[in-house]
Amino acid sequence: MAETTTRRPATGRLTALDGLRGLAAVIVVFHHALYTNPDFPGAPGGGDAPVGSALWWISYTPLKFLTAGVESVIVFFVLSGLVVTLPVVRHRGFDWVAYFPRRVVRLMVPVTASVLLAAAWVAAIPQISTQAAGTWLSNSSTPDFGWEYIVKAIDLLGGDGQINNPLWSLRWELVFSLALPVFAVAAIAVRKWWIGGLAAACALTWLGARTGSGELEYLPAFFVGAVIAVRLEAVRNVADRINARWYRHPLWAALTVGSGLLLIAPWLFGPGIAELPELQHALKGLIPLAAAGLVVAVLGWKPLRAVFESRPFQFAGTISFSLYLVHVPILIFSTYLFADEPWYVALLFGIPLATAVAVAFTWLIEKRSHGWSKKAGAWASERYRAWFGREEPEQTARPALSALAEREREDAGRR
Repeated sequence: MAETTTRRPATGRLTALDGLRGLAAVIVVFHHALYTNPDFPGAPGGGDAPVGSALWWISYTPLKFLTAGVESVIVFFVLSGLVVTLPVVRHRGFDWVAYFPRRVVRLMVPVTASVLLAAAWVAAIPQISTQAAGTWLSNSSTPDFGWEYIVKAIDLLGGDGQINNPLWSLRWELVFSLALPVFAVAAIAVRKWWIGGLAAACALTWLGARTGSGELEYLPAFFVGAVIAVRLEAVRNVADRINARWYRHPLWAALTVGSGLLLIAPWLFGPGIAELPELQHALKGLIPLAAAGLVVAVLGWKPLRAVFESRPFQFAGTISFSLYLVHVPILIFSTYLFADEPWYVALLFGIPLATAVAVAFTWLIEKRSHGWSKKAGAWASERYRAWFGREEPEQTARPALSALAEREREDAGRR
């Protein structure tokens, strides 16, 4: 990509972030694939991976980045915070009436379809685990499947994703989406004190990890993404200044590698981290900051951006959401289908099958959900005008959010 074409207009799609999302989805698949091995450490200090074994190398060295599933979900959260908040701060007349039904349809149609598909995989073969109780496969199996599991899985806010456990993260996606005005206002409010905002997010994440509060452990990552959205022009300006210097490549490389290592820092202390819970919680508190560092590096470092804008990463990004939604039930199905074979044989069948299903799911379900969500938003906006007058909903009693967003654009212009 030529140097003169890498700077995108303020309204352009951040395509490199699609590639980053694709990589994160692939890492989550590898994470769950290895989970079918009962010796794979699912949490820092867990599992049974002797020093020097293959599982130890891919769990407690920088190779862990390739199977850092939970950490990759935090990258998802930061990306969602960025891309969902960005239209709010870019458009003075953001249509909130259209936004809520549009976003709910966009999330819930693929979720519902994935649950029905998961039910089919669960019902296709008896899921009676031969592994010890407490292993991932045992906990994720559903030997007594009934229609009630479908209802509980679709209920993101209060249900149970037993038949498709990646849905635990969609709960926080939905909560963030419904609370977007709060996140956007908070991010705009700290636009000049963004360092303090990021520090507060890390502190809340640490507190959530320390106390077992999911709200505190995961929602701050969305706020970090929202802060990046508010500061995006400043990030681009700084990146332009760095890219004009001779040390640009070493600096961006340091940010990329440093952020990647910080993302998996709890694992790099080895199995002994289990005996240092306070250190483990503190390092978990820094994971949203590490994810933000990777996002900024992908946006700012031209060679890295070119990698994530390449066709393989863009393809992975295109199917990333669908792949995330469909892969676990297929991996579990494959594990039971090849129960008499070595554990890795099931993966040679399950991973390609999950990829093929994800491609079909993307075109048959996810792409259509985009259109349906737009229609739902347009319908809601039209109903609002019909019921409350012809004035546009975003122009009535304009909230402080729009004024704050306008002030941010003025500040960016002066910078």
